[in-house]
Amino acid sequence: MSQYPGPENPSQLPQQSGYVPQTGMSILHEAQPQAVARSGQRNWKAGLFDCFSVPGLCFKTFFCPCITYGETKEKMNSGSFGFNCSCFLYSMCVCFSCCLGTMARREVRGQKGIDGGCLEDSWTYLWCACCALIQERREYDD
Repeated sequence: MSQYPGPENPSQLPQQSGYVPQTGMSILHEAQPQAVARSGQRNWKAGLFDCFSVPGLCFKTFFCPCITYGETKEKMNSGSFGFNCSCFLYSMCVCFSCCLGTMARREVRGQKGIDGGCLEDSWTYLWCACCALIQERREYDD
């Protein structure tokens, strides 16, 4: 009797793709998933560096980013935080504003069906926080 499961004589097995005679086991070859574009995903309304096209919003965000963050969170109607609480939280946690911004950006993308990922959101906030805040805020403009 063999120490491996399977027939004593592997030549009696039907020819299968991926059969490993040493073990008497066969490897199932499953179809590899294809990269499919997610339906319903879209790009941002405004580009990341289109922040200068709305001068008032650009000026406000550059000097008081917490206000733009609070306005965006208020328009998102997310959670129990309103404008004042979101604005205060963003301004008090300056060292964590990148994390707060990344989480808010992910939430905006989810609500608006925008393509992207967590790593992209993190890098955007790390290098272009003001532009990211403006881009998110413009998603909620009518």
